[in-house]
Amino acid sequence: MSDKIDLLINTLLDNAAREDERHDAALNIGHYDDDRAIMALTKIASNPLEDNIVLDACGESLAKILVTRNKFQGDLIEQLTFLTKRTAIAFIEHNKPEWIEKYGLDKQPFID
Repeated sequence: MSDKIDLLINTLLDNAAREDERHDAALNIGHYDDDRAIMALTKIASNPLEDNIVLDACGESLAKILVTRNKFQGDLIEQLTFLTKRTAIAFIEHNKPEWIEKYGLDKQPFID
């Protein structure tokens, strides 16, 4: 039986779904500390052809999960598109500012 995270992930990954539905699914996935959420968000967030509004929501949700876990994952951040990485780092800067200096996030060039 599917649970709520599965339904949200299915909506996010469904390219036939409306952009606003996928955006809302991406934001809601951020409320779940779940490896499936990270995998789905990263899949979308690393695709430069994805809609910007969806990329932005994925970046916020990924950062929210990392902050909730209190576990920085630089390898995951490096996979993200320019927009998604910028959104994730902005969320981290606001919610876990000590990571900015500790992991050199403010020194990473934002070159697309």
